[in-house]
Amino acid sequence: MLSVNNKKDIKKMMNYHRTRDMINLLIYFPQCSPIINLKIIESVQDYLDNYGECNGSSAHRIDSLITKPVINSIETGSYEQDFVKLIERIKSIDTDGVLVLFDLINDRSLRYERYAGISVGISVGNGVYIDAVGKGYDGREVSKGIISHEGYFIPWNKIRSCNISNFKKFQTYQINKENYQKSRAERVKFLLSIGTGKTVIEKAVPKIYKPIPDFIWEDILKNIIKKLPKMEEELLTAGFKEVAISGHTEGKRFLPWQMFDSGRYLLKK
Repeated sequence: MLSVNNKKDIKKMMNYHRTRDMINLLIYFPQCSPIINLKIIESVQDYLDNYGECNGSSAHRIDSLITKPVINSIETGSYEQDFVKLIERIKSIDTDGVLVLFDLINDRSLRYERYAGISVGISVGNGVYIDAVGKGYDGREVSKGIISHEGYFIPWNKIRSCNISNFKKFQTYQINKENYQKSRAERVKFLLSIGTGKTVIEKAVPKIYKPIPDFIWEDILKNIIKKLPKMEEELLTAGFKEVAISGHTEGKRFLPWQMFDSGRYLLKK
């Protein structure tokens, strides 16, 4: 087992796509990350050998080496998992695939209970590109480029003057009624496919699009966007000319899990 709590393990953990993204967020925007006790389980035997440390983990992801394609073919709807069977499924797809386990500082909501899924794309020196989906959705849609309900662009030289009172002036896109209905049909289809009840879905995913509340944008302005001018040199030195912070809200806060570098995220321009 590899653990972020063991400094000697971190270099090895950075060899995996999603784990690297999670560690990058912890390093550069720790105020946003809800993740603690991040660890990698490399095999069924590894899981059994470390069962006491793994059994209580509150969340998980599936990962693969950065030299190989990302594993995208396993969707799970429940947080209660038979991890032995899940590891076996991972290995059937990629023998080098791993299970990533971690805990969260917050109580985790269900994926249809959130205010928004958001991707904050940062092009250092150029601007901030935001794609977002609204209530009933999560980070899946924006991180995989499936759909966007709202789009924003804040030029780099406007970041210091941007605030919640003028934030909407930077909006470049809001989904129309027809396209929202199409996206809603796809969201319902997905939620049904992972075992969510139809009655629950009908209540959770609005039939008419409702813009993301200002308190979510205030949180993002405070904890990410307004910090960027002072971080410019640090990000460039680390090779982060273009990155994106992607994830979902928990309650009234944006608590993403990951920070993509340019190799994992294509900024929309």
